[in-house]
Amino acid sequence: MTATRSTRRVKLSTIDSAAAQQRYSSVAMLLHWAIALALAFQLALGFAMPKDERGFALYQLHKSVGITILLLTLARLAWRLTHRPPPAVERGFNGFLAKAVHVLLYVFMIGAPLTGWAVVSTSRIQVPTMFWGAIPWPHLPLPHGVHEIAEEGHELLAWIGIALFLLHVAGALRHQFLVKDGLLKRMGPRGSAGLAGLLAALVVVVYFGTGMKIATDVVAAGGYGPTVTPAAAPATTATPIAEATPVAEETEAVEEEEAGPPPTWAIQRGGRLGFTVTSGSDSYKGSFSDWSGSIKFDPENPESADIRMNINLASASVGDETMDGMLVGADFLAASAHPTATWRSTSVRQTGPNRYRADGTLSLKGASKPQSLTFTLSGEGLRRHVEGSASIDRNAFGVGTGESAAGLGGSVALNFAFDAVGREP
Repeated sequence: MTATRSTRRVKLSTIDSAAAQQRYSSVAMLLHWAIALALAFQLALGFAMPKDERGFALYQLHKSVGITILLLTLARLAWRLTHRPPPAVERGFNGFLAKAVHVLLYVFMIGAPLTGWAVVSTSRIQVPTMFWGAIPWPHLPLPHGVHEIAEEGHELLAWIGIALFLLHVAGALRHQFLVKDGLLKRMGPRGSAGLAGLLAALVVVVYFGTGMKIATDVVAAGGYGPTVTPAAAPATTATPIAEATPVAEETEAVEEEEAGPPPTWAIQRGGRLGFTVTSGSDSYKGSFSDWSGSIKFDPENPESADIRMNINLASASVGDETMDGMLVGADFLAASAHPTATWRSTSVRQTGPNRYRADGTLSLKGASKPQSLTFTLSGEGLRRHVEGSASIDRNAFGVGTGESAAGLGGSVALNFAFDAVGREP
């Protein structure tokens, strides 16, 4: 009886060992490793990329990679259904567990891209999806009400996918080093377990390398910290003015005569003109690359200032080609019909040490409205550094009129910083 059981175990072991030596087809191998590498990159990208406007370009890449994984998985599933795979090498509970992990991996590889597609399709901000920047990808006809469910499901599937990935790797290592049945050869090019191991190591390197690269780039660009909206200028308290005397009036007249015309300032290269707009708990940040100014300003006598700024609206960018096209389009800046925005000061006054408030008129998208800004000066003499901010009501100028603007905040925070060199008149 014992000999019979021993003989049966030997036969089963021989059968399992023989089954382990049967290899998958070249197409199955190619799809397996392509999906594994894409998944490693995608999971690292999804967890590491910033969840605000700084990650917009990566978000577009994330969508393209997700669609690619979906298409590769469907191709892999179709190949598996039409081409018999090698027989299972284990039975019982271990065999059931291995099969369950494989089935759940397919559920993950199809479900994660589909829930991501649903998230994009139901977002309040309808950003077009361009598959690898070339092929328009349609949105799913889903109501906005499922957005939160899709978002939570997408994140949950990502964590489940990592768990399944680890179980899959652990199973392969068990067969290779504990059972020693040569299972890795089934998915190794030329039947090589060594090459299969190298490809598996490459998957791990892609995952950690992608995450580290994104984290390094974000830190270099300013870190993961929250977006800071420039603070509004503090309210100023009116100071009672003493009744003017003839002597005081004469002294002020003499000072005005001695002041003369203000210096003319040239804006130096390297300045920045940026903007931020909120969308719920998120925010989008961008900048204008083409702008110029004409400044006549005396820090000691700001009342005589004449400041003019010109902005090329077509130079607006948030770092993504698709979103930039929407930004300069008719629903937002309408750069083709109104290529330039201008601001000109009407009065400038000092509100504190090296701090000023400038009132003026902003002309944008065919409308002209009063617009104030605040700025500070640092440096001395005719070499100064300028930093300032303003809060612009985008609705007053008709910026953001379509469905793509739904959910955006009504105020756009403008911030600027530049060096200026003055020249006495």
